[in-house]
Amino acid sequence: MVYIITGAFILLDFVTGIIKAFKNKCFTSTIMREGLFHKAGSVVVVAFGALVDFAQGFMDLGVMIPIAIPICIYICLMECGSIIENVGEINPRIIPNKLRAYFHKLSTQNTAKAEDNTKEKEVDVIDDVHGKEG
Repeated sequence: MVYIITGAFILLDFVTGIIKAFKNKCFTSTIMREGLFHKAGSVVVVAFGALVDFAQGFMDLGVMIPIAIPICIYICLMECGSIIENVGEINPRIIPNKLRAYFHKLSTQNTAKAEDNTKEKEVDVIDDVHGKEG
C-alpha cells in the first residue's frame, strides 16, 4: 500500500504541474519531459529500496534495516512540497500566508507581485506630479 500512496503523490504532482503550466500559458513539452524523467528517477529509487529490502531476507548486504519505507516517506514529503507550490501558483488565494512564507517559490512570488504593485504606484504618483494621466 505504501508504494501505491507514493505513486499517487507522484501522479498528483505531475497533474498539478500540468494544470499550472496551462493556467500560466507556459506549457512546453521539454519541461514536461524533464519532469517525467525526475518522476521516473523517483520510481527507480523506490524500486531500488524495495529490492534491497527484499534481498536482505536472502543475503547479507551489510545492512538489516528497511530502506524502502524511508525512501517512500521522503518522496511523499518532497511531492507534498511541490504540490503545494503548484497549487499556490494555480490559485494563490488557496495557500495561507503563514504556510506560503515557508515556500521560497511562493514567497518570492508574493514579493515580486508586491514590488510590481509598488512600481506601478510610483509611476502613477510621478505621472500625477507631472500632470500626466496614468
